Amino acid sequence: MNDQFVNPIQAIQTLLAPALGISAVGLLLLGLNNRYSIIINRIRLLNEERRKFLRLLQKSDSLEYADNHRFMNISKQTQELLVRSRLVRNAILSLQAAIALFVITSVTIGITLFISVGWFSTIAVGIFVLGMLSVLLGILFAGAEVRRSFKIVLLEVKADD
Repeated sequence: MNDQFVNPIQAIQTLLAPALGISAVGLLLLGLNNRYSIIINRIRLLNEERRKFLRLLQKSDSLEYADNHRFMNISKQTQELLVRSRLVRNAILSLQAAIALFVITSVTIGITLFISVGWFSTIAVGIFVLGMLSVLLGILFAGAEVRRSFKIVLLEVKADD
């Protein structure tokens, strides 16, 4: 136990400070999980459409021009969606790692309230900084995914030209 008296209110406030980061990251994760689900569903729909074209190819050795064009476009879109899904997955994993680091920060802060080891509080700050870096990494992945999503829209629009 620390030699000095630990004010319970201050202790709780100190422990909950990383929880603000957890709440913020939780909101980001909610949006990213939704986006991830939509991308995966879109890949499934495109694969089903692709399988229909493959069945047509089995019946006749070629596709009409419009069908062939759509078939090629489906392949391009699927590849781009796979890249997007990887970016969203990486963003989600980075943000989940940030939550874990924020929880570890809270635990470490809690331990420092009961033991008087100076370097242990430095570890808590270091873990918190790692958590913030993980949040930054997740946001960078999410930003790259948003940038990439426009390319798929262009593929879809150009397919109709």
